[in-house]
Amino acid sequence: VYFFLLGMLVTSFTNVVGLRVPVGESIVRPRSHCPNCGHVLGPLELTPVIGYLALGGKCRTCQLPISIKYPALELLGGILYAYAFYQFGWSMQFILSILLTSLLSILVMSDLAYMLIPNKILLFFLPISLIVRYLSPLENWYNPIIGGFVGFFLLFVIFLASRQGMGAGDVKLFGVLGIFLGPLHVVIALFVSAFVGSIIGLGLLGLKRVERKQPIPFVPSIAVGTLLTYYFADDWVKLYLDLFL
Repeated sequence: VYFFLLGMLVTSFTNVVGLRVPVGESIVRPRSHCPNCGHVLGPLELTPVIGYLALGGKCRTCQLPISIKYPALELLGGILYAYAFYQFGWSMQFILSILLTSLLSILVMSDLAYMLIPNKILLFFLPISLIVRYLSPLENWYNPIIGGFVGFFLLFVIFLASRQGMGAGDVKLFGVLGIFLGPLHVVIALFVSAFVGSIIGLGLLGLKRVERKQPIPFVPSIAVGTLLTYYFADDWVKLYLDLFL
């Protein structure tokens, strides 16, 4: 319960980071406010999820709707923090898990808002992820380094082959994700992310929410694919080996 609440609070902050850093704004000033009327949010309005429900999903002053993506990400962040603690308890693996969750939360918000993956965010998380990765249990010392290179160059090849149909930010992001996942799992994450992205894209086309060849944010699919891989890829590999070898 504690980490569920903590996860919602942290994700409320990562939402702010994802909205402000890409446009060069401070994450401290000005205080959180309604983007339409400028109303400064009070303590209740800033309370994750509860504030949204208490306001009925509308700004108290101008009554315009508040996007559902804010409480949705806060709730998901709480679930992921709680699940990480359930899986790993007090350990460096737990710290690595919530670090990965926070990175993806920031980038999902940034991608949804601006379709941007800020270099500042990746550069901030790069050294921290390396330090925490090496403080966590490792099969061998070079696994995070090779994972980073595999993630980066695999996406770089796809970036070139797609004639920039994929953003350069995705290439750099997979370089960082490779540090978290290692070389095998970062490849699995790419395929799972592509599958999830295809399902989302086809669904949006079917609902006529997007047109053909219209760019859509890919980071939400990467986040789903990465987290599924992070928690379940070992079980998938074991199942595959049991079935076919």
